[in-house]
Amino acid sequence: MRKWQKKAISEQNKRPIADYIANEYQNWRNNFLWQRLGLLLWLALICILTFTLRDVYNFFFPLKEFQNLPEVLRTQALVMDIAMLLNLVLCMALRQTKFGRQHPGILFLGSSWSINLIPQIFATLKGFALPDTLAWSLLFLSQATFIPVCWKLHLISQLGLFIYYFGLNTLLGLKLPLPEHPELYNVTFILYLFWFCAICNLGVYLYDCLQRSEFFGRKELEFAYEKLRVTEAKYRSIFENAVEGIFQSTPDGRYITANPALARIYGYSSPTEVTTNFTDIENQLYVGPQRRAEFVRLIEEYGKVSEFESQIYRQDGSIVWISEKAYAVRDESGKLLYYEGLIEDITKRKQAEAALQEQLDFLQVLIDTIPTPVFYKNAEGFYLGCNKAFEEALGFTKEQIVGKSEYDISPKELADKYQQADTTLFEQQGIQSYEDSVVYKDGKKHDVIFYKATFSKADGSLGGLVGVILDISDRKRTEEALRVFVHAVSHDLRNPVLGTLMVLNNLLSQGQGGQEGQGSNLSSPSPPTPHTPPTSSPPLIPTPCRSWGPRVSHLATSIPVPRSILERMQKSSERQLNLINSLMEAHMSEVQGIVLQRQPVKLHKIVEDAIADLQPMLTENQINLTNLVKDDLPLVSGDPTQLWRVFSNLIVNAVKHNPPGLDITINAIAQGEQIYCTIADNGVGLSQKQSERLFDLYFRGSNNRNSVSLGLGLYLSKRIINAHGGEIGVDSTPDKGATFWFTLPVSHEPRF
Repeated sequence: MRKWQKKAISEQNKRPIADYIANEYQNWRNNFLWQRLGLLLWLALICILTFTLRDVYNFFFPLKEFQNLPEVLRTQALVMDIAMLLNLVLCMALRQTKFGRQHPGILFLGSSWSINLIPQIFATLKGFALPDTLAWSLLFLSQATFIPVCWKLHLISQLGLFIYYFGLNTLLGLKLPLPEHPELYNVTFILYLFWFCAICNLGVYLYDCLQRSEFFGRKELEFAYEKLRVTEAKYRSIFENAVEGIFQSTPDGRYITANPALARIYGYSSPTEVTTNFTDIENQLYVGPQRRAEFVRLIEEYGKVSEFESQIYRQDGSIVWISEKAYAVRDESGKLLYYEGLIEDITKRKQAEAALQEQLDFLQVLIDTIPTPVFYKNAEGFYLGCNKAFEEALGFTKEQIVGKSEYDISPKELADKYQQADTTLFEQQGIQSYEDSVVYKDGKKHDVIFYKATFSKADGSLGGLVGVILDISDRKRTEEALRVFVHAVSHDLRNPVLGTLMVLNNLLSQGQGGQEGQGSNLSSPSPPTPHTPPTSSPPLIPTPCRSWGPRVSHLATSIPVPRSILERMQKSSERQLNLINSLMEAHMSEVQGIVLQRQPVKLHKIVEDAIADLQPMLTENQINLTNLVKDDLPLVSGDPTQLWRVFSNLIVNAVKHNPPGLDITINAIAQGEQIYCTIADNGVGLSQKQSERLFDLYFRGSNNRNSVSLGLGLYLSKRIINAHGGEIGVDSTPDKGATFWFTLPVSHEPRF
């Protein structure tokens, strides 16, 4: 079946060529038939002219050989000759036409029947049959000799004559004009005609087959030569235009052939110079002469070499890198004839590899100098490498880590979590960070933060991940210490100040305290009443401190205190409480971040509340405040309390850092998906250096009229705006005022 299939495929591949050759042969045969038909017509014309001259002679001088013929044949023979001549002339004329060139077979039959049938038609008209055996034999033999192609035409020509003679004459009941032999045919006559025609047709058939076979063979040979020429030209083009050097070299170290690319690699202008100059490849070409011996050894051992890299000398003495691919060519007996192969200039690749290796070495040194553990894995979760800090932290060497998984270097309960996190990262592809613990080489679990990111290969597929381990054990301890500190501040500082402030507020609310130099009647203080701190800081709800009430009451009873002193003590306690609250809030925001309770809010309502709460301060400092915030602004997605603090802090900041009589303008406009808010004043302004550090923690301006401020208001404002997803800044010029601005996102939640 395989042989049959291969044969069928081969024949199918050859069929288009065979069909083309068959069409070509058909055209050749038609042209041959057309050319030989002209020769046959001329021969027939000359032949009939000779018989015409005979009949003319016989007409004037009767020949004895025609005495036994019927009278009608002797007298009418000249008429038949003229009719045949005219038909031949007509065929010769048609042969020169387009029809004759396209249909030479029709002219062949026409000329043949014009010679054979004209005497038969004449005899039929005269009422007898005419077996012209001599004329038939001459005509069939001439046709077979001069036109030995297309045996079917010869057969049709013969059958047309015999059908007419044997069929029509029998049908009409005609006889021969000879009294002694009146029959139309006899056995000898039929056998003669059969074998004569068969021999002529067989000769035509054999010649036609011979011509066809020769034509096909010649055409196939032409196709083969053409294919060989095209293939040779193609491979010659490949050989001449190849980027790689192509060579053939003898076992003793000479080049037989070389292409232009090899000449360029070696620094020569033509391949001829390569084959002429290199007579000892081992010593003339290679920088290391042993490379030729190694080249020969590898070919003898493996039959070929691949990626055989060496340094060679060019014609100008410079050194380049080449890579050789070659094999041995042997004859039928196995004798080595020559080496054949390709040579590629890999100097740039070697330089790139060296540069890449330098970069890799530099990156490895750079990674090793990072004090934080760094590692990287492949997409299957196996370690590809790490830095020195990773080795020292886990207590393993790089050789023990590379190629291993988490389960090889970590406890199973931790390895399970690591693997699950890696799987999630590979699925999502991006950046990942989370807190966990790692067992260090001291055997203890350390609190850490993992920062991981995936990377891709050159083809875009997932390559693996890079991770960094940040030890936060110290931070955890610091947070715990800070928590203790905040608790201590809240308990040991804030609560006593709150208690003192409540007692002072209570005393002042009862009208206690006399004029300067007079004592106060503080023996029976009424129960303390809560007091709201100044609007410059968030409202505080003080809690009673029972331990401080009797002490202050006792102090007030035994020592006369003027009312002005009580008022100063009250303001001092309020400032202390504000400082303590700001300090605690700043530190809590650093640890926990700003917690927002987002909802769609109207910005103009928040601004109005802030202005209302700050009205006493604004009146006291003679501030002229203009509110341009409109009621029809889009809703803002934010925390109302925190945004109230931002507006309050920025207004208070402007009041604190400028003299009385300040003009402040508050405005807000919609810009796409954000609200752009501004608080501008015409005060003393800020320098460039002050503007750059204005929002830093504990930064205080040099012109602050409140000397006990810690500089936390603007810092907290920035944290609040950033938590909302906005930005905050200031534009200012000394002596030309300042404009604080910030952005807030528009809420897309529907209004109700």
